[in-house]
Amino acid sequence: MKAFIDNWGLFLLTRELAEMLGGVRGLKLFMQYEQYKLAAAVQAAIECGADCRRPPNDVVALLFDVARRREVLREGCRVVPVQEPKKPPPQITVEYFQMIDDIVLDKICEYVAKSPSDVISEEEALAYYQMLVSAPFYVMFRRAIYDRLAKLYKYSAILDVGAGTQDPLDILAVCEVRGARCEVTALEVDQRLCADLEWLASKHGFNVVCGWEQLQSGYDIAVVQNVLHWATDPLQVLTAARGHAQRMFLSQGVVEGAGIAFVMTKILGAVRAMSWREAEAFTRQAGWRLVRRYAKYPDYLALYR
Repeated sequence: MKAFIDNWGLFLLTRELAEMLGGVRGLKLFMQYEQYKLAAAVQAAIECGADCRRPPNDVVALLFDVARRREVLREGCRVVPVQEPKKPPPQITVEYFQMIDDIVLDKICEYVAKSPSDVISEEEALAYYQMLVSAPFYVMFRRAIYDRLAKLYKYSAILDVGAGTQDPLDILAVCEVRGARCEVTALEVDQRLCADLEWLASKHGFNVVCGWEQLQSGYDIAVVQNVLHWATDPLQVLTAARGHAQRMFLSQGVVEGAGIAFVMTKILGAVRAMSWREAEAFTRQAGWRLVRRYAKYPDYLALYR
């Protein structure tokens, strides 16, 4: 009952999530693969010499932390065996799990021996991240929360903070399905992404702003989708958004209930692992008032004013 109360907003999406995964059996199979990949990564890290009590770096430490939370890693560095599912993963998640193999499992011994930045270059990390956010499963999940929870189609002027190259397209897709005329502004501070964003904007009809200093105020709502764990100063991001929008929809993956994907984002350059309480504390400090909290974990989802 507590899990339902904490995450009732995600339960609203259960039907859509199950359908995209091929039904309830597909949803169960997805969760089994998540657990199997996590256990395999932990076992490999230990076999490569990592001590779960004194992990060699932040990535391996996060891997062990997530494994303990998911009850895959027990005292004495004992890994609970998880059998590989007999059926292949749901088709829509094949690309996602292939990325986990490529980025996490295939390189885990290298992460034990050296930092991820010495294993994957910045250019590779950016390319992998673009693949991650464009993966069909992740796209459909974002569109579901933008439609069912955030109801973004109700707003005329939408500010997409830390947009990347996929998120503006997801927001526009929701507005189009609902027959709404949304004006989307994609804000990005990573100059490497701005040229790609501007090209996409010319094809799909949204606005691009590179850097907070160029941004005007007066937006109906700011969308902050999985930005805080990439930011060197999350409070600054939320404070800046407070000065430019009347409302904010915050979607943030948090460490409670997190899986192997959380470790993957850390490898790709995420700055920190954040709890839902930390995300909410930063938001309060920035001057936002909570209107509705849809979920605490594994994704913190909330509307603010």
